[in-house]
Amino acid sequence: METVLEFLVKIDQTIFFLINGGVGTYTLIDSAARIIASDYLIPVSFSLVLIFIWFREDTLSLRMAGRVAVLKSISTLLASCFLVLVLNGIVFRERPFNLPDSNLIFYAPTDSSFPSNSFAAVMGMALPIFSSYKVLGRIMLFASFCLGFGRILVGIHFPGDVVGGLLVALVSFWITVRLFHIFNRQIITLIILLEKAKWLQVFRI
Repeated sequence: METVLEFLVKIDQTIFFLINGGVGTYTLIDSAARIIASDYLIPVSFSLVLIFIWFREDTLSLRMAGRVAVLKSISTLLASCFLVLVLNGIVFRERPFNLPDSNLIFYAPTDSSFPSNSFAAVMGMALPIFSSYKVLGRIMLFASFCLGFGRILVGIHFPGDVVGGLLVALVSFWITVRLFHIFNRQIITLIILLEKAKWLQVFRI
């Protein structure tokens, strides 16, 4: 009699093959998936968004709120990466491209498949922005899910890995929000000190 874990793994693999099985049908889709799933396009784009929010000129209150959102985003990103590192030391899951009949159209990572580090990272960046900027946040969340789906399509993650990455990001965001609430005064003081830094004034847009 199979255990609940074995049942979930079977479902996970079935969904993976439904998504990954279409690889090779359309070259254009495969090429787009490789770009979206990479560690460059979406993560770098998100970094540029954070820079824009930090340096954009608005009223003092809006500027402070924006910088708090950026610091929350960076903190959630770091917390997500740390939690993934801890989980990787506890659980190791083989990558799906090691399964027979799977298709790999990407580089072959050697670390644990679960949870998805890249998805946890970009989702960790997106969630705090969504909490402050709904429209921009929705775009970032959509892009994050595209990255997660893309990494399944190219053959380097199971759907369960992406779900695990989402849970990691949500937990990290919750921890970050709690810590920012506790250390709110110190964080505001830090932002004010950075605001007065002359070398940062050069980058205002």
